[in-house]
Amino acid sequence: MIFSHSCQYAIKSCIYLARKNGSKTDVVEIAAYINSPAHFTSKILQKLVKGNIISSVKGRSGGFYLNNEQYQNLTVKEICNIFETGNQIVMCILGLAECNSKKPCPVHEIGVEIKERIKQIYTLKISEVKDIGCIKFS
Repeated sequence: MIFSHSCQYAIKSCIYLARKNGSKTDVVEIAAYINSPAHFTSKILQKLVKGNIISSVKGRSGGFYLNNEQYQNLTVKEICNIFETGNQIVMCILGLAECNSKKPCPVHEIGVEIKERIKQIYTLKISEVKDIGCIKFS
């Protein structure tokens, strides 16, 4: 697993909201679509709102949505920064304290390649990937 469960659900939620084209969506609908408990999804969405990753409106006609700026610019890295420490990119894949090109662990070279791919994933914009692949997360 590259990202924590919270981060995975946050990314899936943002992809779902991007597909909704600015329409306000309630937590129950999002949770059902990403196959996550509503209470857990609610906590994730609240963190995303607090981090200005997504927007929300309270009340009867409220819900969660991406405003135009969020839709156009939101990257996977911005979402992950709310839930991850960022150490995944700098840490040894095996968790060793001393691992580098001069003193590599047994999987160091593969780890370097994986980290480079993760950096590429971080740059992906949600608006650009929202229509790629399967969106039904179950």
